[in-house]
Amino acid sequence: MDLDERIAGVMVELAEVSDGASLCTISKSGGEVDGTKYQEGRMAALVELRRAAMESDVPLPQLGRPIIESWQADLERQQERGSAKGWIAYRAGGVDELETLLEES
Repeated sequence: MDLDERIAGVMVELAEVSDGASLCTISKSGGEVDGTKYQEGRMAALVELRRAAMESDVPLPQLGRPIIESWQADLERQQERGSAKGWIAYRAGGVDELETLLEES
């Protein structure tokens, strides 16, 4: 599966968990957003990787490693600070998605 196909699949999953509502509306509602933020994090990490891939000829596994490390470091910071569950879910989604993608590459 190429990166664009993977992003399209995550977009579908994000639309399903958000029930079509805008992400800003969901965040402002004050309700439970962890599942939506997790999917949003998956999407953001993939888009970041795609952007980097468009600007480089480096193979995806090598290109993705520093991006995963950055996402992982921020996830750990969010956890240590006791940040809101939504931020932790967002970063966890990105880390999980990138690790899965690069394991499959």
